[in-house]
Amino acid sequence: MAKTSAWVFGVIFIIAGVWGFFAQPSVGFIAADWLSSLVHLVVGVILLALAAKPSAGDALKTVGIIYVVFALLGFVQGSWVLFGIFATDQVTNWFYLIVGIVVAALGFSSKNDSPAPQM
Repeated sequence: MAKTSAWVFGVIFIIAGVWGFFAQPSVGFIAADWLSSLVHLVVGVILLALAAKPSAGDALKTVGIIYVVFALLGFVQGSWVLFGIFATDQVTNWFYLIVGIVVAALGFSSKNDSPAPQM
């Protein structure tokens, strides 16, 4: 399950990243700038690279937690997050929170794709 989820979300993040470069300053209802698009693209590539590995679940957990933290920072800091580097708004914060929770939940609910070492 983790491998499939990492593959699906990797593709989604890559599409969102590429789309963001051409649809600035927003992608649909989500605020996007070139740096956000680049981050989505990199995250997508990382997820695709790890989708075939036993660590796919860990990658999903990590990406999900990062997106949740980023959303929470956006709620606290307002329209600019992380020292004014990333532009955000309330809709984007809610979107990142939902995506982060879903991705992290998929990572935490996945079973290890490789057997545990025997002692």
